[in-house]
Amino acid sequence: MLPKTGRKLPLWKGVLEGREIYARTIAELLRKEHGDSHRAIKQLMRQTDASERTVKHWLSGQHGPDTVYFLRLVVSSPVIRAFFLGLIESPTAPPPNDPVDRISLARAREAYAAGEAAGEKASAHRPKNDPNRVPERDPINVPDQAELNERQRWFLDRVAQGRCDAREIAAAWTVSLKTARRDIATLKEVGLISYVGSRRKGRYCRMAG
Repeated sequence: MLPKTGRKLPLWKGVLEGREIYARTIAELLRKEHGDSHRAIKQLMRQTDASERTVKHWLSGQHGPDTVYFLRLVVSSPVIRAFFLGLIESPTAPPPNDPVDRISLARAREAYAAGEAAGEKASAHRPKNDPNRVPERDPINVPDQAELNERQRWFLDRVAQGRCDAREIAAAWTVSLKTARRDIATLKEVGLISYVGSRRKGRYCRMAG
């Protein structure tokens, strides 16, 4: 329900304020639990079935885990599970209308069982060697536009209009060439842009899709 004092919904604060804060929070929690070594990356890959690149993005705070990956972390990571439960019980969460009782718990178990059954049914119809399930090609591994930083979104717009390179990012945003090149490298990794032509006369192009 809308608050009686106005028509605007309350603004989210804290970790739920935006994707960048969420990503940094998850990164800190994962590093606290696993560290940031190569061994930690492999451990998280085993826990979530995510690609190495995706896990590195989580640990660096570049973007946080979405949808199924976050749920896998809730199940497999005690730290992320505690974080999730803390969100549910935080002052931001509205209090339940009715106390949790046996009936509501039974319904929750039924919903969980139904979800598990649906997941098993979907998995049974998927070929074991399905090339579309290669982690690097999984759309879940690709951050959407909302997860890109402002420089990257600006660069994509400039590329769509014509030529643009790392030097222009560095000049327009007052960052180092190293940072600008890292922004571009990430866009290439997730398949949003490609480089066409020779090294001297080529240019970046936006990928279709």
